[in-house]
Amino acid sequence: MSDQRARGRGTPRGAEGSWRARGRGKGRGSTSPSSSWHTNGPIQRDASVSANPTASASVSFRRRMDLMASVSRSSGLEKDGDDLKNYKTQEEYKHFIKEKVESIFKDHARSVSESEDDKKRRIDSQENVLILFRKLREGVSSSNRNDAFALETYETSLYLSALFDSPKQTISIIPHLLPVRHEDPPKFTSHSPSGYSVMISLLHHLVAQYPSQGTYFQQRNSLPSGLLHTYSEGMEWLASLTKSLRFRNYAKFAMLTQRSHVMALLQRFSDNDKAAYNSQTGLKSDSDLAIKAILNLLDSLRKKVSETAWTIIRATYRELSCDSTPNETGAWLSRSLCLENLLDSRFSVDAERWLVDKIPIGHVRRKEGVEGKWVVCKVR
Repeated sequence: MSDQRARGRGTPRGAEGSWRARGRGKGRGSTSPSSSWHTNGPIQRDASVSANPTASASVSFRRRMDLMASVSRSSGLEKDGDDLKNYKTQEEYKHFIKEKVESIFKDHARSVSESEDDKKRRIDSQENVLILFRKLREGVSSSNRNDAFALETYETSLYLSALFDSPKQTISIIPHLLPVRHEDPPKFTSHSPSGYSVMISLLHHLVAQYPSQGTYFQQRNSLPSGLLHTYSEGMEWLASLTKSLRFRNYAKFAMLTQRSHVMALLQRFSDNDKAAYNSQTGLKSDSDLAIKAILNLLDSLRKKVSETAWTIIRATYRELSCDSTPNETGAWLSRSLCLENLLDSRFSVDAERWLVDKIPIGHVRRKEGVEGKWVVCKVR
């Protein structure tokens, strides 16, 4: 699926001069009187900005970036609609987006005490950044750019889409990075996609299609032998992971996806990917961002596996011994149900807390008169 096809809104929420603001003006693309571009009276300018040419230029630049037209929506008819086909503009726009990404991690980081309003603001900010990256990809694709900058644009977009839980964006990016068929030629002139990108693409299929592994194997079989050889250790790990799921060996799966095991594997990826980050453009895909994206995908997969494992446990056990004090049953449950959060340990839960959350939906109940004993309600 081409990134040039219109998907969703072409302009971030709240951006001035969005396509929704364009009314029946005298010419195509004119804005309504309520737009910030027009006022009924004289425009009031900030005195400090007027007196400072540098500040004024900065405001002008950011306004231009905020109002950057989408290639797919302009169809060549809107003023400045082809700006994102220009290489220099693409690089400026990517730097502009990078600042917004940094702002999200600084001002809208997820926390244990996050309120519903804070969560909404965080998700809105994340979605807006993904929209901006989609516009940039459209420009890169329209200009037929296939150098290091293009590779970095697609890879960073992929990492953020996986980290921000946007599978629709992820699946639209993968075909631009990895071949659809084994015999397809390389898509980029600079480097092959990083091992992180390969891992994220394959994990995406496992998460999106769980428990089916059909699309995972389709993607894996389309990878060129060079990539498979370069990242052979990662491919072997994925082979063991998928096998454990097919055979319902959830103890093996839990071991393979422990944070310490995964981090050791990803650390070795960086040696193979060094060349991919020595970009001629001076911009780079962020390996730390890629690692967070992989951990987030694994957390999503572990949650799905946890529900499957819990169904088996409910069908097998009548009672469980688990309380707030450390014990073998609690440790076993934590491992079997993958209760450790890989991305952020603050979101890990202990076995007793997990069981408490299952009481309202009728999965378990405390055994009367016995501390730390749980009666397992059978699957009906």
